[in-house]
Amino acid sequence: MNNSSFRKAMLRMQLTAACEIFPGSPEYRKYAKSFMPIDISLGHEPDTIDAMRWCPGKEDNGFFLILGASGSGKTEALKLIGNQLVEHAIPVLVLDFHGDVIFPGLSSVMMSSGFGSTVGVNPMELDSQQAHDVGLYDQRMALVEMISRVIPDISHNQKVTLTEAIACAYQHAGIFDDDPRTWWNPPPTFATVLELLEAWADDENMKSRRPTIRGCIAVVKSIFGHPIFRRDCSLSVDEILSAGARVDLSKVPDGIRYIAADTLLRKIFRALLLKGPIPVSPVDDLERFRLFIMIDEAKILSAATGHPNDSRLILNLLITEGRKFGIGLIMASQMSEHFGAEVKASVATRLVLKPMDSNQAKKNAPDMQVSPQDLLDLKGRGSGFFKPRSGQGTQRIQVDKFTDHSKPAPEPDEWEPYVGVGGI
Repeated sequence: MNNSSFRKAMLRMQLTAACEIFPGSPEYRKYAKSFMPIDISLGHEPDTIDAMRWCPGKEDNGFFLILGASGSGKTEALKLIGNQLVEHAIPVLVLDFHGDVIFPGLSSVMMSSGFGSTVGVNPMELDSQQAHDVGLYDQRMALVEMISRVIPDISHNQKVTLTEAIACAYQHAGIFDDDPRTWWNPPPTFATVLELLEAWADDENMKSRRPTIRGCIAVVKSIFGHPIFRRDCSLSVDEILSAGARVDLSKVPDGIRYIAADTLLRKIFRALLLKGPIPVSPVDDLERFRLFIMIDEAKILSAATGHPNDSRLILNLLITEGRKFGIGLIMASQMSEHFGAEVKASVATRLVLKPMDSNQAKKNAPDMQVSPQDLLDLKGRGSGFFKPRSGQGTQRIQVDKFTDHSKPAPEPDEWEPYVGVGGI
């Protein structure tokens, strides 16, 4: 442990023992400056005690890509990193698509159709602060584009009809293009859009458009019929930016996960845009990073449409623009092709664990400057190669097992076994 890490560990111990101030609490975040710089212990070089650390403030950006097969240790690495970021008093947003990226200091919100889930997300909620820069037309088109990414075979006529229905829904809510003051009114939901479409389907004056309208009704029901899009209570972007959160999306279908996560990330990005860019030369990591976004199984956001290089995808937007507004991004997935060229070119730090097959080994090897056989020879269970852009090339690493100190110590060696192709 270096001197900086020791100093921060002692401060953390004093706060928790003497003052009962724990990581993740508002009181703890008052000491954030004392926990800078961000210094994350990842593991050690095999057969040595030489620690390997991730210091995002020393890199070109706070973008971290983790690749590996099921059981190789991706989730453990995410928990290890996320827990230490919280201990550094930096807000972390976890988009948990499998429900297992859990660590102390972060409040969890379940999104599902069950009665235990009370919070939702409304894609039709407007950015009232941007009324003068981005009009209602742009937001309507963004909604239709999002639907198109989920249902690629939607017809041109259906897009036109959906755009009209969305425009009418805003008007029904008293929100008008030419009066930005109305943008503060409570927004409609897609339930209103559905009611309008159903009324149009019964309207004799629109008889010629009924097939298209009924197609739109089917689209809206298939996507926005889910309860999370009908809830009165939505996730607070302000709370996420100040305290972080874990959003559990493991109980909803992939298409719903995509829209919920995409909507939330775009709202967060727009909120950070309003704060303005970070300084060109930040004085410390607290000024450099406003939020770290952690995404397990990031393919749901990057490859769901089959076009990971699409510049409109939220991950590509965050990669190209996020650093300027204080965003760190930690993404994990099984395959490198789940990410577009922009993502793979931009990430400053990589952790590659045991690949699922020889094909993946061949794709990952050049970026890590190792041979495919080197990757295939990894044992799983956190065994991998670590490559920060600012470091001294690629290094072998054994990622530490995450330990939740708020719970009883686990039995030794509770790593899930590496199961390779087809593993759960």
